[in-house]
Amino acid sequence: MPEETRLDKPLAVIGDEDAVAGFKALGFKVYTAKEPQEFSVILDKTVNEKFAICLVQDNLYQALESRINSYRHLALPIFIPFAKDAKMVLLDNVVKSIRLRATGTF
Repeated sequence: MPEETRLDKPLAVIGDEDAVAGFKALGFKVYTAKEPQEFSVILDKTVNEKFAICLVQDNLYQALESRINSYRHLALPIFIPFAKDAKMVLLDNVVKSIRLRATGTF
């Protein structure tokens, strides 16, 4: 991959310890947070350290969604919610929002 397009910090995963442990084993940068206040500090780090993608546990994503949206003017990072269980309604809504902005339709 050309040097100018290589990302040194491609992926961060943020959530409670049980949810992110598997990602740490895969070598991704993992931040543990249970409370929105903890996530708030981590949120600044992920933006300042220029991660490409940040997977955020859904409860934390929802708690600070307006703050996450304030970073939409930046190309990176892209914040994507994930759930420990099979409920992915939040992710579906995020994808619909992206699709609407990109194409003007769902």
